[in-house]
Amino acid sequence: MPNTSEINQELVKAFNSILRFSDAVVTNCTVEVKSVKRSLFPSKENHIVLSFDKNMDINQRKKYLSNMKEKVIERFCPDETILDDCFYTKFFPFNFDQVNLTKDNKLLVPMGKKVVSNLKFLLANELARYATSTIIKEEDLNLDDVDDNIVDEVFDKGSYLYGAECHKKSLQDSFVEFLSSRIIDYENGPKKTKDFLQEKGNYVYIKKSVFDNPELIKDIVKDEVSVICRCFQVPSAENKMNETLKFAVVDLIRKALPHLPINSMWHTSHKESKDEFSILAPIVDCGNYIEFLNEKEINHINNEVFGGKEVLRDLKNDIAERGLPTYGVRQIYAIDFANPDIAYCVMDKIIESSVINKDHQLSIDPARVPKLSPPLDSPLPKTLPQEREDRDSGIETTPPKPKGSAACSSSDSSPEKDSTSLIKRFSMKRQSPKRKQPESTDISDGMKKNNRDSGGVHFLESSGKSCPSPDSKLESSTTESRARVPVGERDFSE
Repeated sequence: MPNTSEINQELVKAFNSILRFSDAVVTNCTVEVKSVKRSLFPSKENHIVLSFDKNMDINQRKKYLSNMKEKVIERFCPDETILDDCFYTKFFPFNFDQVNLTKDNKLLVPMGKKVVSNLKFLLANELARYATSTIIKEEDLNLDDVDDNIVDEVFDKGSYLYGAECHKKSLQDSFVEFLSSRIIDYENGPKKTKDFLQEKGNYVYIKKSVFDNPELIKDIVKDEVSVICRCFQVPSAENKMNETLKFAVVDLIRKALPHLPINSMWHTSHKESKDEFSILAPIVDCGNYIEFLNEKEINHINNEVFGGKEVLRDLKNDIAERGLPTYGVRQIYAIDFANPDIAYCVMDKIIESSVINKDHQLSIDPARVPKLSPPLDSPLPKTLPQEREDRDSGIETTPPKPKGSAACSSSDSSPEKDSTSLIKRFSMKRQSPKRKQPESTDISDGMKKNNRDSGGVHFLESSGKSCPSPDSKLESSTTESRARVPVGERDFSE
């Protein structure tokens, strides 16, 4: 028998990831077990939990939920005439009548069978859109060719999760091939097409049992989260979801080390994947120089924040040679988002530690992040630089440029000024009544040409002003020294 609780956990994570992946809406849904009294004896049931900022009033929360519903419909069922045939529209995320708001600013949704079914319908729908987008890319077809000939179709919700009607046999064969290969390629996916797909004439259906394995759902989430995090070099002006997530990663580490001025991430490529900037290292901004975190700080983050998982580790020997600093730094503790397990763990913690704010963005709640106390003799400032108030303004300033570095750029620099090319995201936003398909499902597409001449070093700056340069005796006065990198004058992008 499938583990219902594990399936529910992974389905909720999948719900978060597919909405982020499509740039539709930011969600921070988690699952909690709550005691429910339906008879003489209480029972324990899973609930979806949405956490809101304490300063959001009831109208702001309603507006957020309404926006979520609109984005889900726009993406997954723009033809609202068949919405009731494809989803249970009286239940989450299409209806919030069963939602309860707690005193600690949490919104609770009982995970009944129809709520769980809706989450499965959405995930199956996402996989179907992957198949249609791949047809467009691989077979060089235009959007109308596919949209007019592979159409969402009503289906028996008791037996299937998704249905499509195909008007051309050649497109039907391609649709089945790409959808099947996607699911089979997952480590924990079924290995026979007949186990999860059924063809009836020119109709194709995804069977209801395909998501009875929580490990398959986890594989899907890991894949999508890793792709998202490996796209962080895309300028925030081009992709607002990137801005939200980049800020959240930096902010999570900053809240764990509140005594350090951490506002940026050093961004570079792995030596085995030089065209992809998947490695991010938190840096301490000290005005005339920057420092990487030391072992004590890394141990705190890995053990206390990430529950013992080695999320940050010394990657100096893994960094592409062109991206290595030339000034003799020691360890470079960083996150490699090309590892799906690491990306999954980081995103998990961001979701657990965040609240939805009035701008419908993620905001890390300091109360949910274990903090490391500063050394008593540390001369570093005990207060952080002022955080930016306008989160929609983007990441505007270019952080300090290390001496000898071939390329350092702000994550929001314009394409004309930034030597880093934009990654073509796998984005499958729906536009009524047509699908808007992604340009590419390969995150390295479009990168190789422009990244070839890039120096391999980029900075993602989250917010705030640079801190004053601390006392020059920092290294000798602290318990554990950090690798220090001198920097030249600061640049600012227009």
